[in-house]
Amino acid sequence: MTETVLHGGDLNVVVRVGETVRRPLGPWSPAVHALLRHFEAVGFDGAPRFLGVDDEGREMLSYIGGEAAVAPVPGGAEVPFTIGSLLRGAHDAQASFVRPIGATWQSMIGGAKGGEVVCHNDLFWPNVIFRAGSPVALIDWDLAAPAPRVHDVASAARFWAPLRPDEQAEAWGLPTESRRQRLLALCDGYELSRGQRAAMLEAVYELGEKWIATYRSWGRDRRFPGWSGMWDRDGDRYLLATQRWLVGHRTEISSWLR
Repeated sequence: MTETVLHGGDLNVVVRVGETVRRPLGPWSPAVHALLRHFEAVGFDGAPRFLGVDDEGREMLSYIGGEAAVAPVPGGAEVPFTIGSLLRGAHDAQASFVRPIGATWQSMIGGAKGGEVVCHNDLFWPNVIFRAGSPVALIDWDLAAPAPRVHDVASAARFWAPLRPDEQAEAWGLPTESRRQRLLALCDGYELSRGQRAAMLEAVYELGEKWIATYRSWGRDRRFPGWSGMWDRDGDRYLLATQRWLVGHRTEISSWLR
């Protein structure tokens, strides 16, 4: 069957074959596949189904109809709330998930050593699938790993509030005048308590440092496939700019969550 390259991600060559998606395998894949099988077993529809491994050694996943959030992304006021609700559904669906013994997860440098759930950990815009302007599913679970729930909300806040410089937000088509409302909507969609919101904000800053360390290790120093190309193209300039913006706006953002 004809293979069509799917665009939006940075790391892997991902193709569509009929109603399936084919992606490279990694040491973490068996653990991710266990999670995806669990999602299917409990009826959580916000993630792809694992269908096996093809003759070329690629994982086969179900193709989720809709559009990946490439620039300009859907920026409606209701989007952050729906993403928060989708994340809550993914986490709550894991209530009966038994993590494989000795599982290997692809954890970022300095990543959490464990947590209540397996977080997606990368709510980068194209990893969210939309239909009719509304988020319906999360794809690319390669960075999934056990972590506190708030880490995923923090990841979503960085991209979808968006907690980042104006020029970065505008390049993806997101409004910059309604960050407060969008951040609160994300928290409300997830049903974060006041205490969880404070922890989420701390995780926003922690994630920034982890992403910088990960890019430097995997891209610059260890030259992992995909990561080395991203490093050669941008280095850590984009991430450093985001972190500087976050530090400069820390007091203001904290006031939004009181």
